[in-house]
Amino acid sequence: MWSEGRAVMKLSIMAGFLLASSPAWAGGIPYAPSADVPDYVATMTTEQAWGKSTGPQTRIVTQHGGWVRVDEQQATIYGNPAIETSIVIRPHPQASYSSVLIYRETPESSLGVRGTSQTGQTELHAGETCTVRKLLRGDPDRMKNGPQWLSCLTADGIEIGAKVLGNSGSPQELVTLVRLERRPVPAEDVRPPADLLDVAQWLHFDDQSAPGATDGEQSPDYALHMHSEGATRTVRRHGGWTYDERSYADGRRYLVIWNDRTGQQLSFNTLKGGAFERLSMLQKYLPGQRIYFPNGLGSAGTPKRTGKNSSVLGVPCAWFDMTPNMADGSLHHCLTQDGIPLKIRSGGWGSEEFVADEIQRRDIKTEEFLPPADVLARSNWDIPG
Repeated sequence: MWSEGRAVMKLSIMAGFLLASSPAWAGGIPYAPSADVPDYVATMTTEQAWGKSTGPQTRIVTQHGGWVRVDEQQATIYGNPAIETSIVIRPHPQASYSSVLIYRETPESSLGVRGTSQTGQTELHAGETCTVRKLLRGDPDRMKNGPQWLSCLTADGIEIGAKVLGNSGSPQELVTLVRLERRPVPAEDVRPPADLLDVAQWLHFDDQSAPGATDGEQSPDYALHMHSEGATRTVRRHGGWTYDERSYADGRRYLVIWNDRTGQQLSFNTLKGGAFERLSMLQKYLPGQRIYFPNGLGSAGTPKRTGKNSSVLGVPCAWFDMTPNMADGSLHHCLTQDGIPLKIRSGGWGSEEFVADEIQRRDIKTEEFLPPADVLARSNWDIPG
């Protein structure tokens, strides 16, 4: 069912995928059949046939105790192939990082590995022999005509070659071994940074606007509690900052925190049952990068008044189409005269409407924009301390 969990999160996560390559491609963390893989350091090259070609790129893969660190030109990736957890960090010269994407693949995920099959092929890379396996990702019925993921493993489980084949069978991405060193690796060499989840260092109220960002319409500080069928929602606003959190009876959670003046944002979601799936944090845009906002500003058009009106708790509001340029969904807000959304309605494949049951016009404190503590707990993402 299309819901705002797809309409708005699609926009909020879009930046995360553009700023950090998806771990499901061959150039993400290497596949491993188990956690019992020896320590190693591998120098490899990657080539992509999709998008803007940049030619062969060097990547260094370091492995210890089931965890790997992949150093590439534009990002550093940490991950554990056995539990399919990936952390993609893109650096920024003036901040601790530009963006971070933490993603946990599951069999239910769109590209989660559901199994492997032997192809019967063997290859030779830099003097090392490997056997080729086909990775079965996502729903087999939906992926029947989709890309194919191939992984070439040594006898001791080290991936020394990988490729993604397009629908026509032509390679879309290739990873090839240049040099392999089997040697002891210190645990700290593959441990994600200690301050990785310290968002308080940048999620505050005194940042300057980023080039190309929108000032948006000034609205007062407010806090809303809203409800829909089987779900609750909390929305807070201060200056350019918006905090938007939804919780569903089936365990799904969606959280988006963003600043429509600086472009900073954080998004988080869980699957049914409450399993953590994704955390995307954007501290600072890199020069020349396009800025996306979860509310659709900039990419989905300027909000347009529909001519319809309503009221909630005796307070009148006017309906606006917030994403007039969005082709595969819709998002409408019923706004008060000073810009507070008393109703939020999404549409497309299915629909959802949240209605305010509590409205507070009050000063919002900085700490009210920090995500819940469990979102930033390393243990909930299986990240070593």
